[in-house]
Amino acid sequence: MYCVPRFPLSLEKHVWRHRRLVSVITVVAIIQLFELALLQVKYDIFIGGGFLQPYAYLTLFERLGFILLSLWYDFVLFGLIGVAWFYIADRLNKSGILIYYSFTVIILLGMGMWLGLKFKVLSYFNDTINYQIIANLGGGSLRDGLLYAANEIVLFAGTMAGLVVLFILIARFLKNHQYVRDYHNALSQSHCFKWTLTIMTLITPFLTYAVSDSDYWRYGLSKKTSYNLITGGLDLLTDFDRDGYGLFGYPKDPAPFDKSIYPGAIDIPGNQIDEDGIMGDAQLIPLTPDPLHSIEPRPGKNIILIVLETARFDLLNKQLNGRYVAPVMREIARTGTSVDYAFSHTGYTTTSLMAIFNRELIYHDHRFKLLDYLKKAGYGISIISGQDESFGDVATFTGMNATGNYYFDAQTAIEDRVFPSKDPGSLRLSEERVVAQFQKRFAELNFEQPQFIYLNFQAGHFPYSHPTMQKILIDQFIPRSQIRAENREWVTATYWNAIANADWAVGQVVEMLKSKNLYDQTILVILGDHGESLFEDGFLGHGHAINDAQTHIPLVFNDPNIEVQEAIGQIDVAEMAIRSAFGLPNQWLDQEKTVFQLVGNLKLPALIGHVQYGGDRVVFDFRSEQAFMSGLQQWKPYQDWLEDPQQKERMTNIIREWENLKWHEFEYRQRTKFPSAQSFIHKH
Repeated sequence: MYCVPRFPLSLEKHVWRHRRLVSVITVVAIIQLFELALLQVKYDIFIGGGFLQPYAYLTLFERLGFILLSLWYDFVLFGLIGVAWFYIADRLNKSGILIYYSFTVIILLGMGMWLGLKFKVLSYFNDTINYQIIANLGGGSLRDGLLYAANEIVLFAGTMAGLVVLFILIARFLKNHQYVRDYHNALSQSHCFKWTLTIMTLITPFLTYAVSDSDYWRYGLSKKTSYNLITGGLDLLTDFDRDGYGLFGYPKDPAPFDKSIYPGAIDIPGNQIDEDGIMGDAQLIPLTPDPLHSIEPRPGKNIILIVLETARFDLLNKQLNGRYVAPVMREIARTGTSVDYAFSHTGYTTTSLMAIFNRELIYHDHRFKLLDYLKKAGYGISIISGQDESFGDVATFTGMNATGNYYFDAQTAIEDRVFPSKDPGSLRLSEERVVAQFQKRFAELNFEQPQFIYLNFQAGHFPYSHPTMQKILIDQFIPRSQIRAENREWVTATYWNAIANADWAVGQVVEMLKSKNLYDQTILVILGDHGESLFEDGFLGHGHAINDAQTHIPLVFNDPNIEVQEAIGQIDVAEMAIRSAFGLPNQWLDQEKTVFQLVGNLKLPALIGHVQYGGDRVVFDFRSEQAFMSGLQQWKPYQDWLEDPQQKERMTNIIREWENLKWHEFEYRQRTKFPSAQSFIHKH
């Protein structure tokens, strides 16, 4: 019953008396050391500045807090496993040091193999994304990750095999040399381990409930194996209605005994049930008619659509070392049209391309897809991309790779990739290679037929450089290992040099058009897929926040006859291009119009938002159920905004649009038996 013996013991005897506690602590200490090291290497959780990582533990208090929580969950998990192991040993009447040695070795080997596979598979995604984002990636595949990691896994497996042999030899040595002391059977086992584990296990549900409500602590702990297993177990035990959600995971089930109500549920309009637990029963709002249904498809000017990877809105006015970053695009904007308030809907590449080409944010058939419409109008279609457009099934869902289209992407020219990886998420071609393919295709085209050409330049992709990139504005790229907050200026300079390379590529396209006297017969459209935070908000990357840095994008036309005084979303761009190509009125003057934005997937996003002309935003955070009004610079529970007569309509509109988008996609899938892939699948 006592943790402290009543009589003095030698160190060896004292350790033996607490042998079970010592075994578990040894396992926890070693696993903790390696897992924290891997988390730091992968996510920079102790120094901050990791790409796409929203939180870091920077102060002494924060680091100690995270480490103590991490130790707590490891001790509870491996302690419970130890209890089961020691119970079996007792039932089999086994004793001696081999029991504790075997427990330690087996746990360490198992966790070592798991951590090795886990973190190597994550490196398949090019060190750019965390668990939540991986879950949202349509192209993210464990099978592909294992294929990519094959060589490293062979080396890792060989190392583990060597360790297994070593551990077996040590065990045989202990057994053959009869490593037994006279007190091994006589000295009773301390109850300290049992009582410590019992108390910690009883406290753990309360601790887990609190942690799951904290974005800050949950962020790091959710990357811990022990936390995920314990939380998953507690969540399963409290999933009383078996709807997949309990009381300990994130998000929690708001109605644990009603299986029709759970986070992300389809809120069926008009049935008087609030299935998603947000703002009462949904109200059906019909989808707006497609404007292209009133525009007869016909031949018009050529259209060249250029999508720039990771392009911030401020690129047009940005100067570095006294030089404009994008002089070519500045000139196009000066003689054409630059849209002041254009936005990415999602802050991710894959969903942005879906929005541009499919002209909507959900899987549905109420709008013409851009390529389908242009084919009806008699256009030839050429796809030339610096990335792998099959990643996330973009090429299939947009019709890029449809029969009859000219199709070239990074998978097509895989031997010309700028990085060694052959995986879809990492494939990338240089701007020079894409320009060369454009020039080749351009020379083959018959411009008696109107042509549509899609170009994708990857210059701005993290880490903002590649081995053959031109140093247009700087003398040295920042190494990947140096990309962190304290080197913000160097990171930013490298990024803007990448954008200068994209601008160079745009210039090559313009030169080719002008050399063939086709510039005035072509509508040139240039836009970003999303923006990028460059540590100005303490964050590096995109797809984490709904703000200007990550979602405000450039949108430039060489057509000066476009009048824009409203917020433009990527779903609007195709119609704008078609109107210009057909010589139709191209006026966008609704300053009250809102552009819908989200972070995460449509079923249960982290954030949704509305942004208007002028940049005024409403942002709703599902994690806290609070909303932000940018005009007031204030966060409040969304229920409080609903009680504010001046803000009630804005708050209601954003929730209703989200619920209706989900409902219309659900209805479409039910009607067409469309594949049940996630509505929003993200890349980068």
